[in-house]
Amino acid sequence: MNPQHLPSPNRLFAWYKAGKITRAQWLEGMRHQFLLALKEIEQDRENPKLALMESWRCKAAARRLKKDNTEAELREIFMSLAELDDFPPANYLWNADQLDVPMYCFLREKRTPVLRFTKMQIRRLTAEVEIEYGGLKSKKRMRESIRLRRDWRGVMVVESRD
Repeated sequence: MNPQHLPSPNRLFAWYKAGKITRAQWLEGMRHQFLLALKEIEQDRENPKLALMESWRCKAAARRLKKDNTEAELREIFMSLAELDDFPPANYLWNADQLDVPMYCFLREKRTPVLRFTKMQIRRLTAEVEIEYGGLKSKKRMRESIRLRRDWRGVMVVESRD
């Protein structure tokens, strides 16, 4: 299955709880997620130097994001984006609420599919995020500008996507 069209684990579980998919479909989706993770682990073992360089790049990108925003704000934005069904990078953001997972693990600077946050402006009730994701080459990347706002429950929800 193409990772670009694979729903994130939290979406699969939400669909299963809501009765939209069967247990077999949920397990098959989770199996694909697991195989995708194993494939990346195998790639890291084949070339540990590249994996280390990617780790350093992502740590630097996470430091840049945390320079202007708190980690709690960033994780809240990541979780809101992970709830989108038609957002391929949700596969890498779905567990952003787990505080034991470091921030740099959600970013992908030079590994396909790339996931970069080029601009992030978070205020109390709204947030504006510019994201690049997709291929390594700039021409093959999707660029989206997403505006989020707090709903009546205080949860950040996507208001618009360009």
